[in-house]
Amino acid sequence: MPQPKRIKLETYLDDYCFTPTSRLQKDSDRVWVPDVYCHNGHSLMVHGILFGGHPAVNVRVLVGGEGGQVDDFYLSPIIGDNGKQGPDLPEGTRLLLTCPICKEELRQLVPCTCQVGAYRRAVYLTPDPAELGAIGLCEIYGCPQSFVSEAGELIFEVAVDE
Repeated sequence: MPQPKRIKLETYLDDYCFTPTSRLQKDSDRVWVPDVYCHNGHSLMVHGILFGGHPAVNVRVLVGGEGGQVDDFYLSPIIGDNGKQGPDLPEGTRLLLTCPICKEELRQLVPCTCQVGAYRRAVYLTPDPAELGAIGLCEIYGCPQSFVSEAGELIFEVAVDE
């Protein structure tokens, strides 16, 4: 029986300035994103579904890629929390991540190491993607790897410790 993968949260910017208007918020030991957007500036937050008291991030997916079954996932906005609501799929299923409002495919950022050909897709910390604040979400169901960057600086990364 294979050993379960250990997930670790790496913090790269210890002196991040948390303010009431910063793009990342913090209470006690939890950091979360108060709002995220697609590349067209649509907010992806859903206030009717909460994780730890914070609104969920809504991403629409096409299961298996283009032409696949359409489902909505609601993801925890808390950094390092893999909480989600949505259909239960087999681990390793490829998903085409899209904006639930404009239906456009979320932009590819960087490859993910979980599977050959997998990419991390972008949701942005501001309505303007040129500001270089993003969260990279893997397009493979069950992959916990992600990252948060702001102004082009890597701030947090969720990685699998092999």
